[in-house]
Amino acid sequence: MRLKSNIGELIDKSPYKREYFREKFNKSRNTISNWCTGKSYPSIPEMYELAEILKVDPGDLYERINDENNSGNDF
Repeated sequence: MRLKSNIGELIDKSPYKREYFREKFNKSRNTISNWCTGKSYPSIPEMYELAEILKVDPGDLYERINDENNSGNDF
């Protein structure tokens, strides 16, 4: 199982630009880009704040992808 980030898509659909989140969370452009692509993850408090700003449930920021060779039961 792995996680696919929906953050980039949600930001693109929102009225906010990535620069807003960079300033809001005091993060580099690279960090925000990594959140959007799933290369790194925001902290739990940042996830909740990000979800609140984007008006989504925190669980909507990511989706589970089951690998072909994994039954989905391994964590």
